[in-house]
Amino acid sequence: MTSAKSNDPASFSWVAHHAGYDYTRSGHIISNTLNWLLEKRIFVNLLHKGYQSGGTIIIEANHEKIVVDKPKDWPATHTAFRVIFRNPAKLWSHFNAELKSSSANSLVLKPPEELFILQRRQHYRISLPEGSMATFLYNQKKCKLNMQDLSAGGMLLCTKTLKDMPQQHHTIKNIIITIPSDDVAAGAENGILRFKIKEGEIVRAFANSKFRLFCLGVRFSPGRPEEERIMKYIRQRELAQLRKGIQEH
Repeated sequence: MTSAKSNDPASFSWVAHHAGYDYTRSGHIISNTLNWLLEKRIFVNLLHKGYQSGGTIIIEANHEKIVVDKPKDWPATHTAFRVIFRNPAKLWSHFNAELKSSSANSLVLKPPEELFILQRRQHYRISLPEGSMATFLYNQKKCKLNMQDLSAGGMLLCTKTLKDMPQQHHTIKNIIITIPSDDVAAGAENGILRFKIKEGEIVRAFANSKFRLFCLGVRFSPGRPEEERIMKYIRQRELAQLRKGIQEH
């Protein structure tokens, strides 16, 4: 007789979940991932409602328990939380943890039964706060449009009119992106975070009938320093969204 577990694809490999996640219940995959975190001393973060730890590490992992170096600011208010990290492909991954016991220096967790990974396109896009703008030159004219999202390789712009706006496959230059932000560590000044990109290409143009907007998809290749700054901002936004997900449950 075949067991229900043997018929479960998640027992052997990754399976599509909701909200862009894949998950697995494969003991082999979970064990290999935990061993990688342990041996490479990869930083993990602990999340629960109202709390996010700094980077900490797993100091022991086997089929009976996982031992995590206890964060100095651990509030000891929750016995269930999420352990998040980036896998070797730099994709956000997590497992839900249940606390077995704790000491002055460590947290002992039950081994997870499931592992989740957030899949993404080549360049992961994040939604932007209201007031995010892009200014650029097109046919020697300065243009300014609202931004809807951003990735390390492009952005989505929206406007109520296409008058004098770039057409598909046309090039725009001297792009300056401004995003409302108070994060001084990320380079924000006077409440604004700025990114400068030499040029981009309009690769998509479409109408959003629901919001009565015209949208332009722009592809660009920023210089290395600016790309790193954009990626840092994207990672921060991702973590903020993960925290929001925790707080909503």
